[in-house]
Amino acid sequence: MKRATASVDRTSTAVVGLALIALGGGAIAWERGKLPGRERLDAAFVDTTVDAGWWPWALGAAAIVLVLLGLWWLLAHLPRRSVGTVAFASTADADVDGRLSVDLGTAARSAAKSLATHEGVVSATGRSVSDRGQRVVEITATLDPAVTSLDKVAGAAAQMRNDIVTSLDGTPAAVRILLQCGQSRKQAVRVS
Repeated sequence: MKRATASVDRTSTAVVGLALIALGGGAIAWERGKLPGRERLDAAFVDTTVDAGWWPWALGAAAIVLVLLGLWWLLAHLPRRSVGTVAFASTADADVDGRLSVDLGTAARSAAKSLATHEGVVSATGRSVSDRGQRVVEITATLDPAVTSLDKVAGAAAQMRNDIVTSLDGTPAAVRILLQCGQSRKQAVRVS
């Protein structure tokens, strides 16, 4: 989220929150008879409305709607780490019109699938993330616990990184390959 958008968002949230607090405080003061000028106001319709049989149902429905709106608001403001589609840098060729883009998530999953076929790698997953404003293609490979030397696997990971960098040339994205050790069957056994 941009700073200006975040600033407007926070300010509007603070104003709405303060207004709701004031409204709630006013309702409490009204109920206890401590609201100044209450005697001059004709609020007979409020008393009849509150005593009506439909009032608790309407109040409950309004509360549910407001809670759902609040949850939607919170979920809409969760930070997204996924990058998605990224445009290539424009070409120097003046005869070419248009714009090329690549889905970094698909590229990451494809590279992980290729790395998973290498000897010594049990599984691999790929995703695209935004890390401190930098677009990153991240591949996590789980190694076979029986692997005694990381030379071959590290070489395959380095080659995979070079292939990704070459294929995404002109795209502002970094590549990160994480190698993690898998558990052997003896380590995975659970004692009851």
